[in-house]
Amino acid sequence: MYRTTQDVIEIRRWAEQHGARPCRDGETGRLALALPGQGGCDVGWDEFEPSFLTGHGVFVYDDAPGHPRCFVGSVAEAREFLCGGAAAGPGAV
Repeated sequence: MYRTTQDVIEIRRWAEQHGARPCRDGETGRLALALPGQGGCDVGWDEFEPSFLTGHGVFVYDDAPGHPRCFVGSVAEAREFLCGGAAAGPGAV
């Protein structure tokens, strides 16, 4: 089941539970969370959190056991992700 949040504490908790790290997409520079084995330019929480908050980002994540999947983007992009349109786009994991 997908959930959404703009709470950086919840985002960090989810990331730590799934071994994800804050990063930027190498091609677009967009914020993302990279799961183990995925690329991206690591940025650290001290850059991720303020950028996420000032950009009015939304974090979408799947809380089903064994199926970590997440997306970082705008509200409109999050809606598209949830409808299946941005599943392979930037910020989607």
